[in-house]
Amino acid sequence: MPRRVQHVHLDSPPELSALKVEALAAINRLRRHVPEPEPCPGDIPAYRRAAVLLGLFGGRHGDLHAVLSHRAVALRSHGGDTAIPGGRFEAKDKDLEATARREAWEETGLPIDSRRAIKLCELRPFLSANELVVTPIVVWLIDPLIQPKLNPSEVQSIFSVPLEAFLYHVPPTSLRSSLRLASTPQPDRYRPPSEVSGPSDWHNCRDISWLGCRVRRHNFWHRSNPIRGLTSDILIHCAMMAYDKTPSFSMTAPGQPTNDELIRKAFKGPLAVKKRRVRPRMSGLEQPVDDDNKEGTHRNSAGPRPLPALGATKHSKL
Repeated sequence: MPRRVQHVHLDSPPELSALKVEALAAINRLRRHVPEPEPCPGDIPAYRRAAVLLGLFGGRHGDLHAVLSHRAVALRSHGGDTAIPGGRFEAKDKDLEATARREAWEETGLPIDSRRAIKLCELRPFLSANELVVTPIVVWLIDPLIQPKLNPSEVQSIFSVPLEAFLYHVPPTSLRSSLRLASTPQPDRYRPPSEVSGPSDWHNCRDISWLGCRVRRHNFWHRSNPIRGLTSDILIHCAMMAYDKTPSFSMTAPGQPTNDELIRKAFKGPLAVKKRRVRPRMSGLEQPVDDDNKEGTHRNSAGPRPLPALGATKHSKL
């Protein structure tokens, strides 16, 4: 059992935060959510499965917050990245929900007891950079006495972000204070734009080559730590299901395969790898240009801009 140190309190006790009408509706949508069936469950071995525990609670302003972890910098795999607590399936786990709860408890001390972290839903599985099939389990943290205890060998800190923020290229005023952003966007805080994501102090994106396809990766520049890769994909999808909205930014690259198609590529056909551990098969591409944006007319773009030289996209733990 990993040693436990450093008590960390969440933003505010969940039961003491009166939820906004929109947040309550979001919780109810998640409770009703049923994911689509997996694309090829018989082809995915247990040793290539993982799960994460996406914990939600009520913030001090009545909106939904998601609990995220800042991985320990010393970790060999994706050290220093932002992640959703979780990890690989183990034979002792009853199911993937048990995997998510066990891993989150071992890493951060979030409650393993389903009475203190009530399951809202399961989301569709995602393919990680290391080609694990990752199932997110969304839970509602109701215990006002939760005191996370971090495993310092894996987690440096935890923080929370309003779930709705992952639907915006430029967050509205109502969310900016929770994100510790100026009330109006400040040009000196803008992140490097691309042809599909214009000036913003919160979000940008780039395309990569993965399994022979062009795939869009999203970055959210939170003050605590950047949020990107698999973590951002899961949070975007959860926010879409919760708030019944599409993001204000361009989600996918031209011709990008669906998530199910990516999973099939990784486990069926000529690109399938049967090993327990798979090295990321990703490489950089030129900045993304949508077919409908060749003249710089995307709603978030003010026209073509010089393209920055960006390194390889970092990913979360999985």
